[in-house]
Amino acid sequence: MRLFSSFLLFLGFSPCLLQAQGVPLSQSVSPILSDSTCTINCQDPGYRLMTQVIDGETITREYIIHVPSGYQEGDNLPLVIVYHGFGGCAYYMSDETGGLNDLADEENFFVAYPQAAYRPEKEDTYWEPGFNGGASIYLDDIFFSEQLIGHIDEEFSLDLSKVYAAGYSNGGMLTYSLACLRGDLFGGVCVMSGALLDGMDSCDPSQPVPMIIFHGTGDGVLPYDGDENYASIPEVVSLWVNHFQIPTSTLTSTELNGGNVVHDSYHGGTNNTCLSLYTVIEEYGFPGDHVWFSQDMDGVSPNRVMWEFFAEECASVDGISHETYDRVQVFPVPFEDQLFLGNIGVSSSTYHMYDVQGVLVRTGRVGADGSVHGLGDLPPGCYLLRTAGSTLKVVK
Repeated sequence: MRLFSSFLLFLGFSPCLLQAQGVPLSQSVSPILSDSTCTINCQDPGYRLMTQVIDGETITREYIIHVPSGYQEGDNLPLVIVYHGFGGCAYYMSDETGGLNDLADEENFFVAYPQAAYRPEKEDTYWEPGFNGGASIYLDDIFFSEQLIGHIDEEFSLDLSKVYAAGYSNGGMLTYSLACLRGDLFGGVCVMSGALLDGMDSCDPSQPVPMIIFHGTGDGVLPYDGDENYASIPEVVSLWVNHFQIPTSTLTSTELNGGNVVHDSYHGGTNNTCLSLYTVIEEYGFPGDHVWFSQDMDGVSPNRVMWEFFAEECASVDGISHETYDRVQVFPVPFEDQLFLGNIGVSSSTYHMYDVQGVLVRTGRVGADGSVHGLGDLPPGCYLLRTAGSTLKVVK
């Protein structure tokens, strides 16, 4: 996965190192992070600073990476990316997940805890759930997630067929969007107490993505039955079942914890796609509230339930091509009114083109022959073209 070019650089600096070199920490942090109340211990061996340099402007993002105790250099291991909730901090998310790092040591997979940016309009840290960073790629957390996978793969060399997303609350909103918009990057997703925003029309996944959902009937923040802003959990299940043609006849329902948890399981959809829903009834544990669930379900922790779904259920999904970032080729360079993409690997794909300020200037479909037309009115210069799991520098 080699996403980086001289136009878009990602640097793995520690701010501790920057301070040691005489650079004030405040200068190493993007303005979108500088007002955050979150603090991350830069002495933590898992701390990573991911810096984008776009047209001379520095955009900084942070994450924590847990390296399993059994990791040896050259191992190609799975990765689980865990997105915290609104106002949350990556540094504390490993505690909030209730032993996920210990499970990663036992099962030998990486866990990444990315940090959401501070959003002035939200007055706190917040994930933008979709290609909706406004006009700027700086606030696009779908784009950030793409880059994050590349950044970790550069350092550790991942098994790219086994990259999974798991999100809590607002992080669950982003996880739903990743499944809807960039399912090609993930072998499966898990949503804990999350919600699908913008109704059902915003989700049109092009590739099967196995999904596991945990949600409580007593959730007072993102209600199980939805509201005017969020789809209900049954609506999300129906969307996935219908979109990937999962036979409803495969549904099995199992009561756990004396009936306080109901597990609904679906199998056999497109490419053998599967879906699991754990409905936590109000009387259970944290009364089915708005949490990352941690209490055992018939003696098994939700973290292990999630991991076994990823490792076993998702492994049965057929024919999913997880994209790498260096496949697609672009020509001619420079282009005039059109360009062509070689080795794109899919018959049709959406593209998004940004100028060097990060402003979206064009979007559309790539032709069956790899062509991108109608670019003659763009002024000469450098652009970022995002399509089919790749981000490319193109020049007019």
